[in-house]
Amino acid sequence: MSNLRIFCVVVAVLALFSGSAVIAKQQSSSPPEPEALEQLYGDGIDFDVFLANADQRKELWQTNWLKSEPSDDWVSRARSLAGNYRLLAVTIDACSDSVNTIPYIAGLVKHVDQLELQIVNPRIGRVIMDTYRTPDGRGATPTVVILDENFGVAGVWVERPLPLQDWWISNPKISVRNKVQRKQSWYDWDAGAHTIREIVELLEAADVNSGR
Repeated sequence: MSNLRIFCVVVAVLALFSGSAVIAKQQSSSPPEPEALEQLYGDGIDFDVFLANADQRKELWQTNWLKSEPSDDWVSRARSLAGNYRLLAVTIDACSDSVNTIPYIAGLVKHVDQLELQIVNPRIGRVIMDTYRTPDGRGATPTVVILDENFGVAGVWVERPLPLQDWWISNPKISVRNKVQRKQSWYDWDAGAHTIREIVELLEAADVNSGR
């Protein structure tokens, strides 16, 4: 078995012990009010516009978008949501995690009438990144906030799928260059599967928490 395959299997096994996707650590005691989030959402752009304007990693953005078709199972589960949700993503085209996750989220949204997606850059969305951080306390892109019909925060997903995040944080002695190479190999192998799983699970939890 190749080293890459062993690595991907190890990270996949971590997913079995990761539980449901609650991927953000709230840092601020004063998260953005619904009015501010509604304004941010209105300032966002559609994924199609973002994709057309991407200058950095353009080829990978296009490649991942073309293969972003979600499985029928995840589409079916998302279409079963009782509520309507807006996904507000803070991202930038140069981000190596965004290019491997946001196209797949956009692919899910395309198939589910209850979902919308808007994108803002980190300059506009800084308050979101400062409020919802990674498990090790960093503001990061992408940060995806799930908003309910009243622009309340119903869930947050930050940076990368949980098993990959756990591996990244748990291996500080591996060089950043090596970690980046392994991370990209894992993303290529995973093809958005863990990202979509975690987003759908957050949406389902939002439905449950709303009493629907």
